[in-house]
Amino acid sequence: MKMNERCPVCKQRSEIEVGFYYGSGYVSYALTVALSVASFIAWWVFVGISTEDNRVLWWILFNAVLLIVLQPWLMRLARIIWLSFFVKYNPNWKNEPPEETDRIIEDQMETVH
Repeated sequence: MKMNERCPVCKQRSEIEVGFYYGSGYVSYALTVALSVASFIAWWVFVGISTEDNRVLWWILFNAVLLIVLQPWLMRLARIIWLSFFVKYNPNWKNEPPEETDRIIEDQMETVH
């Protein structure tokens, strides 16, 4: 799924260089691990963990469905977090245009015509 080329509000370019979002996979991995740990703790507190009646297997199934359902949201959140590492907030964004990068090679960008 492709992101907007520019932010509709401040016009900041969302892809700083070719392949920029490959690094967001690491952020996405951290988010899914954190979500899995949180769901495991919640399952442990509210349902309990037992191998005798397969509660652990039910948690694994629950967690898999949860991650699949939340995948589009987690992907976008990971991309936003990754972008925020490299693009700093400008409090005067209405009066100052965003900084243009020199790392863009239009021929190498994926364009849809």
